[in-house]
Parts: sequence; structure tokens; C-alpha cells
Amino acid sequence: MKANIRNLAAGTAMLGAMTAGISAASADTLKVAAISGYFSQGFGIAIVNGLKKAEQDFDVEVKIVDTGNRALDYEEQFNNIAKDGEYDLVFVMGWELVDALQKSNAAYPDQKFIFIDGILESETMTYIDFVEEEGSYLVGALTSMLTEQGVEGFDSGSQVGFIGGRDIPVIRNFLMGYEQGVDEQSDGVSVSSVFSGTFDDPAKGSELAMTLYGQGVDVIYQAAGPTGEGVLQAAKVADKYAVGVDIDQCPTAPGHILASMLKRADVAVYDVIKGEVDGSAPVTAGPVSYGVAAGGIELKVCDDVADMIPEDVMTKLEEVRAGIADGSISVTLNQ
Repeated sequence: MKANIRNLAAGTAMLGAMTAGISAASADTLKVAAISGYFSQGFGIAIVNGLKKAEQDFDVEVKIVDTGNRALDYEEQFNNIAKDGEYDLVFVMGWELVDALQKSNAAYPDQKFIFIDGILESETMTYIDFVEEEGSYLVGALTSMLTEQGVEGFDSGSQVGFIGGRDIPVIRNFLMGYEQGVDEQSDGVSVSSVFSGTFDDPAKGSELAMTLYGQGVDVIYQAAGPTGEGVLQAAKVADKYAVGVDIDQCPTAPGHILASMLKRADVAVYDVIKGEVDGSAPVTAGPVSYGVAAGGIELKVCDDVADMIPEDVMTKLEEVRAGIADGSISVTLNQ
């Protein structure tokens, strides 16, 4: 079974417009709520983008609920959304909301809750489950091939780096996929990994990154939310490389971000709403998986560094991507 909990700017104006929704909704309008504390950063931005596109393309009214950090109020916020049966679908993102979500789901079993991203124990919820280990395998393949070949900028040693946020199952999935990609697609390259213990401390991310860079690591893959932003900035300071996650982070430190592993939450949210609107795939309980084959996971090589990557590495990387998509390469998790 997948990990119990998987987890990461739209401007204030965008969120305000989303919250307002459609002022004169018809009786057939699909009403959607989305609840999280992360809609203005990282992975949450992609969710908002998918909601906004669905609102534009379909007869959909959207309400954004920013939970803030009011842990004692989470269950109340869920109950307020669910109690009147006003919303057809309620999207939820954030591991810290899980306890409250499960209680509200039990209290309002007819409410269609959709958890992003991962699988919980409840058999009545819907789960958008991103196969992040597949994207991490691609990151491992790319970084280790560059290190193995000693491409300029990746020639200081035989290790690649990883910095995670909290040591929880979803971040372990990132690490295990990364390690498998390194092990299977290169010889003599290993992973040096560390967990920051937090998703909300860029200074900590920068400190850990500088330590790894000082130990001869030339590239670090971060899966640490806002903490990871410190890793990206450290790459620039150290004149090294980093790999972004969830959204396109190439512009964060131009020339020092090698690639971004994209979890296309915008695609997933849009698809789920479309299936409910047109009846092609009504929302049902259980997981909906988005991996490489489904277009939910991508690896984007940053345009401003693409020219320094050897052609044979890019060719091999595409072969690896195709292998994951068709199943000839199996990315597994060591449970």
C-alpha cells in the first residue's frame, strides 16, 4: 500500500478572485471547495491553477478556504463546508489537516472529499495520488549520469545530494525513487541525504545545502517545501546546482537550477472536475493515480542549462522516461 500520507505564487488577487467564485450560478453549477494552508506557494499554486482553468472552462463555482495555522479550528472549518451539503466536491491538501479531515469525513459521509496527494485509511474518500517516486527516479538518472561522466560542474566527486523536509513517508518516497534512479542508471555514484525536520525554514535548507556542497556534492535534489527554497538559493551562492520540485522552479536561481520535478496538480484537479461535470468519470471513492504515463509527473530540464547537458544523456533520459511510462522500468518502494 502506498504511504498513508503524501505531501507542497499565486498572488492575493488570484486567491481573492477564486474565493469570490461566480456571482450568479445556475442550478446545475458544480460547486467546488478547496481547503489548505498552502495555496500561495509551491504545490498549492498548481492546484489553484487547475481550479481556475476548470472555473473558466466549465459551469463551476469555486471557493478557496485558507486554513492558516489554526490547528484547533481545522475540524470546524471542514464541518462548516460539509454540514449544509452545499459543495459537490471538496479538495483538501496538507498532511496537518488529515486528523480533522477524517473526523469530518466520518461525520458527513455523503460529502465527497478529495485528498491531494496520497492515500489515507478511509475507504470513503477519493485520493489524487501522485507517483512522485517515478519523477524522482528521473531526477536520479539525470544527476547521476552527469556526475558519472564528470560533466563540467558535476565533476567534484561521486555523490549526489538530497535534502528532504520532515522525515515522513511521502518524502521517503521521493528519496527512494531518487536512490533507485541513481543506482540503476549509473555506476559508482551514491546519494548523500539529510532531512531538515521542517518544511518552513529556508535558512535551515540553505545551511544543510552548503554543508553538502562543502563535502563535494555538486547537485542537490530538494523535496522540502519552503525549506527547499533555501537549497535553491544556496546553489547560486555555492556556484553549484539544485533540482526543484512540484512546480517549475527554474527561475528561482537561473543557471543553477538543473531541472524541476513537476507534480501536475493542475492537470489532476482539472481532470477530476471535468469527469464530474461531463459524467465521463464521476468521482468515486478510492485512489486516482497520476504518474509519468498519465501525464501527472514530468521532469523539466531548465532551458538556461540545457545546452551543457550532453546529447547522449538527454537521449538516455528520454529512454528512461519512456521505460517508466510503458512499465519496462519498474520504480518500487522499499516498505
